[in-house]
Amino acid sequence: MEIKIVVLKIASRCNLNCSYCYMYNLGDKTYKNQPKVMSKETIENIYNRIIEHCEEHKIKNFGIILHGGEPLLAGQKYIEDFVNTGRKLSEGKVNFQYGLQTNGILINEEIANSLEKLRVHIGVSLDGPKEVNDKHRFYHNGKGSYDDVIKGINVLLKNNSYKDRLGLLSVMNIDSDPIKAYNHIKDLNLNGGDFLFPYGTYDNPPLGKTENTENTHYADWLIKIFDTWYNEDEETRPSIRLFKDITASILGNDIMADYLGNKNNEVLVIETDGSMEAVDGLKSCGNGFTKTGANVSSFSINQALDTPLAKLYHYSHKHLCKKCRSCPINETCGGGDLANRYSTKNGFDNPSIYCSDLEKLISHIQNKIIDRLPEQLIEEAEIERLIPSKIQEIRNQNIIKDNAVYEDELLSYFYAKA
Repeated sequence: MEIKIVVLKIASRCNLNCSYCYMYNLGDKTYKNQPKVMSKETIENIYNRIIEHCEEHKIKNFGIILHGGEPLLAGQKYIEDFVNTGRKLSEGKVNFQYGLQTNGILINEEIANSLEKLRVHIGVSLDGPKEVNDKHRFYHNGKGSYDDVIKGINVLLKNNSYKDRLGLLSVMNIDSDPIKAYNHIKDLNLNGGDFLFPYGTYDNPPLGKTENTENTHYADWLIKIFDTWYNEDEETRPSIRLFKDITASILGNDIMADYLGNKNNEVLVIETDGSMEAVDGLKSCGNGFTKTGANVSSFSINQALDTPLAKLYHYSHKHLCKKCRSCPINETCGGGDLANRYSTKNGFDNPSIYCSDLEKLISHIQNKIIDRLPEQLIEEAEIERLIPSKIQEIRNQNIIKDNAVYEDELLSYFYAKA
């Protein structure tokens, strides 16, 4: 196994207290036992482990995402030293490509100029217009964050380097107007963005899934945006990653993403204390769930990837429950995000809590693509339209009964964690 990206939690605290935050508000409390900021020694250990991994696997380009908490709490000089340390230690052996995911509150002109000089790509988290964002993204005193985030975004947009490549991450709120959420990205003159499913499990389901996981509230919300987006000029509309990934997969491309696709995940998370873990969204499964004992001080990246949860995450779009293995669209949805499959009863031996939404959304997008194809091509290629009810029928008729060799991994390891 190999990875090509690490998410580094350089700061283990946040200046916001978002209601749905998987790091701090969905049951995991391990951050309380971790350093608030990653130490210089840990940083050097991380770089040495990454360089070692890249040399072993002949990887030339490697992505480092500065994350948190809120990474800018570490300070401007800290980040400058962090990036410069990596470039010094790599000695040209590895081309490090840096990104930073921030809530945008601490961004000012000095920080923006510094990040531009360091060639750090930036993503900002914001959940749409003020009345929507401030319902869930607020300070520890309850005050909404929207106005301060917009100030930070406007600073970045003044910088020509970020004007065309600043991305927005928005967690879906199905109680809000989806078209307003989409238009908000355009109103901010942003080049792209993405809409994220809230993290939730069968034990702790997200909004709209508490009584019935078979509904399609999230798909319905997204479809309204997709239809607007799809009919706009491809050259000028914002890039929406979820829609582009699904479209690309339907057209036969291999996709790697947490939330769908058919490729192995190539990401590892490293905490402020140097702990190496599977993707951080799995913290929503319970307190201490992602802890493995692997640390950069004494473990190689290969050894960390060989821990049970890291392996399951790496192969999560191939190691699926029987229902998903029997499904005709599993090459596109890949079973969905691993965290959203979890229950204390069955571990990860479940379909995603968003299974119905993924079926409906993928079917809708496939049908829209077919609508633009010549009838003769559809007939000659024998292209069949996806229909959710037909997908369910095929899946039920072809249900796989034999246990996969990895099925015990989906179940047994996680009983111990529950």
